[in-house]
This record gives sequence, structure tokens and C-alpha cells, in this order.
Amino acid sequence: MDDDSNASLRRLLSWCECYVDPLNGLRPTIIDPKISVIGFVLDLQHLRMPWLYTEEQMTGRLAEYGYAIDRSDWLVAISGYERDNLAEFYGVNRVSVVHLAGFMAEDSGLDAEAVRARRAEVGDDAPYLIYPAVPWPHKNHDILIQAIAILKRRGLIVPVVLTNTSGQTAEKERLGHVAAAFGVDDLVDLHDFLDETALLDLVISSRGMVFPSLYEGFGIPLVDAMALGVPVLANPAAAVPEICDSAVTYMSNASNVLALADDIAAFWTGTEARKDLVNRGLERARNFSSEKMVASLADGIDAAVAAKATRPLPPASRFTPPRYNELAVFVSYGRLTEADRAHLREAGDIHAWHARAFGLDADVTVGLDIALADDPDLSSFYGAAAKLILFDAGDPASLDAAVADFATRYDHAEFQLVTAYRDRLSAYSAIAVRSVVSALRLFAKADCAEPDPQIQDCRLEREPSEQEGVIAYQRRRGNSLAIRDVLLRRASARGLRNGTVGFLSDYCTRYARLRVPIVRPQTSVSHETGDAF
Repeated sequence: MDDDSNASLRRLLSWCECYVDPLNGLRPTIIDPKISVIGFVLDLQHLRMPWLYTEEQMTGRLAEYGYAIDRSDWLVAISGYERDNLAEFYGVNRVSVVHLAGFMAEDSGLDAEAVRARRAEVGDDAPYLIYPAVPWPHKNHDILIQAIAILKRRGLIVPVVLTNTSGQTAEKERLGHVAAAFGVDDLVDLHDFLDETALLDLVISSRGMVFPSLYEGFGIPLVDAMALGVPVLANPAAAVPEICDSAVTYMSNASNVLALADDIAAFWTGTEARKDLVNRGLERARNFSSEKMVASLADGIDAAVAAKATRPLPPASRFTPPRYNELAVFVSYGRLTEADRAHLREAGDIHAWHARAFGLDADVTVGLDIALADDPDLSSFYGAAAKLILFDAGDPASLDAAVADFATRYDHAEFQLVTAYRDRLSAYSAIAVRSVVSALRLFAKADCAEPDPQIQDCRLEREPSEQEGVIAYQRRRGNSLAIRDVLLRRASARGLRNGTVGFLSDYCTRYARLRVPIVRPQTSVSHETGDAF
């Protein structure tokens, strides 16, 4: 078969009773209604994490997946988690769960006894952790590298091997820069795609697998690790708990670099705990095999044929679009005075602290100067943050990178606000933030909103001229790429992320600005229009 076109497949489909397409979609685009069809939908990450996708990418996925779901007499999901996603987003229940396997471990031919022998040769003090993952944003490589940097500052040296990084060439280069910027380029070993033998050797020779991914529809590397007697420290996200059960150690919070550093330290030094995980993993891995996968698929084929006998075509799905939070906030904490530090040590609950400034429902990410990570009195305060990213306050580009990281992975909202801690965040109040959000929601043509205490009514300004935009861009770029203290409407659908050159250019040259009358709270800090609200 030369391709997956209608013409190429028509001859093959002419004699079959049931057609199975395992490639995360469905080809060809026209299939004889008499044929039973099984479609595979490997994951619905784009509906759980839509902020990672541009409008073009989302449109393509919705069209492809919608066709596959509506034409398939029966569907295959690779986990119960993804089966539930199909029910939630498409209202379908004609689904078989077909778990995958640890294919690399199977191909090795190593049985449990041979695995134990190999691991005994490695010993308890193998010199590195391994993370085999293409560096897509949801794989969370940045936070892992930052956690290694924190541990180095604490005196604990934890090398990490990152494989498959050539799957995103620009990202591999960027991750190298991140490691260098935080002083751990000697501890972060970036590998391209490896052949199976080389990858197997790296995995089985590691002290353990660290897996901070924010989304997994199944997690083949996790099954490989368990089957190879390799202890795992994993983020309990999406399908991971279903696949691993109690056979791995779970991270407390893979979105907070301080919490992740603590978890890695315990995993790295916890020899007895890792030994227990070896036994648990080998037992758990027995639940997954190619043989069991094929048997489950055979049951799905029977179900598809039976479904076709009772109805000519499957019922249409009922699509429910994904939902965003309302407001995502990034607050950077850097260059704090001793008075600032003292006040934060006494503040107690970081969530209540931010709720007073931005509202109870604000989804807040903390940007933390790496120097502050060394303050033991503040570690519990910042360690409780739902999301925390490091930056270097001595390097403006580092803060821009942290904002871009937030805008890529952690901004799950319709509106975005980036600001910096100053004067106890007294320039912000939940009521004022709510007022600006409501105004921007009302004025649909506005791309952003800024408070202006000098006006009485909301005012939508004209878009800047080309000359004005260029001048504004040159002025701002000299200071920072990030737009701060301005409420921004979501721009990820256009592939734009705050903290990048592309976003700054778009903001300066194209954005329609809304001025919102706000009475500022009394504060000892003077503000210019657009500085805070």
C-alpha cells in the first residue's frame, strides 16, 4: 500500500468485515458503511490542556478526532482515563480499554530473574536518573532541570539523563541554555533518539526514572521501567496512577520546583524505598503485555462487529468544548528587602495571601529568584504554592524566560496578568482585579485592559499606528520582553506567549487597549497608569 488514500485502501476494504485503524485517527475519509470500523483515540490532551495548542492545531485535531469518533462503530482507548475523557467530551460509551505494554522491556527478552541480575550489577548507587521523553511542553523538562539546580545549591549532586530530545530540536537547544543558566549543564546530559539497545542500557543502569510529565494517556516508559526493575518517581497526572498503582513513588507537586526538589532528594537518597519499588514494579508490570493487548483488541473487534449488526452507523457524538479558568496570574518574587522577607515569613498561607490581591479563583504561579530558594524560613511559604518557577533576578532574560514558561505551561485561563511583588502587593485588590476582568470581558474588541484612575468611563483606544508600535516595541524591548501589570486576553491560540519577542511585537503594534477607571487603594508606592490595579 503506497498511502492511506481512499483509492489505495478501497481494494483492501472491499473484502474485510472489520477495519481497525490504530494510528490515532481514521483513514481513509470515506469507508463503506457496511464495514465495521474500530478507531483508536490515543489521548485527548488537546481538550484537557487546550492552552498548549494554537487555533490551527486545535481545529485540525477537532476535525480529525471528530470524524474518527463519529465513523467508528467501536473505539479503543489506551487507558480508563482516556475512556472517561471520550465520555466526558464526546458523550460516547462504545469504548474498549486496550492497555499498551512495555515494548522495549518485552523486546529485550529479559525475564524477572535476568532483570534482578542486571540490577544487582548496577547496585544501589547508580550515578544518574533518567527521563526518556520528547521535550513537548507538557513533559515539564524545565522544572526538572531547575530542581536539579536547587539540589546542587543544597550540596546534593543529582545528574539526570534526558533522552529523545532531538524530537524537538529547538527545544533541545533551549533546554541546554536553561541548564547552563542555572549552572547545571554539567549535570544535565541531553541525548537524541537512541536505538532500543542503547536506551535499554541507559534505563536499566540508572538509579531510577524520574517522570514529571503533566499528561500521559498511558505512559509506555513507566511500564518499561517497572518491567526492568527500575524504581520510578512519577507525577500522578492523568492515567499514571491507573497504570502504576502503588508500584512507584509519586511526586507531591510536579508544578512547584521546590516541592519537586524535595521529592527528588528523598528518592535519590532513599535506598531502601527504591529496593521496595523494584519488587512492586516487577509485579505491577505483569499486568501489561503485548499478549494481553491483543486479547483486549480482539474483544473490541467482536464488539464492533456486534454493534454493526444492530445499527448501520454509530450514533453521532455530542461534543463538549474544553473550559478555561478565568484568570491566571504570574507573580515574581525577586530582590526582596529584609522587611519584605520578614513580612513573608509571617504571612502564613500563600494562597490566602494571593487571594486578597487577585481573588479566590485566580490561578497563581509564583516566579521565585533562585537566591530566595536558599532561605529555609521561606521554603514552607513558597513550597505550598500550586505552581512555582525559578528565575535569576540578576538576569532580566531569565525573568522573561520564566514568564514565557508560565504562559506556555501554566496559563490555563481566559485572561492573564503578570506582575512583581512589591509593597506587600498592596497595589492590587481582588475587587479591582474583578472590575478590570469584567470590563475586558464586556469589550470584546479589546485585547488588553489597563486601569486608569484619571478617567470616569471605560475607553477603548484605537490600535497604534505602525510608527507608534515600532517606537513602543523598541522602548519596551530594552527593558523586558514581558508585558506586566496589564490584563491580557488569551493569545496562545495564535501561538503567542508573553515573555517572547513575537508577543511583545504583537502587543506593541496590534493590540487594542481598554482603559478602565479604577480607584487605587492607598499605598506608599506611587504608580503610573498601567503599573498596577
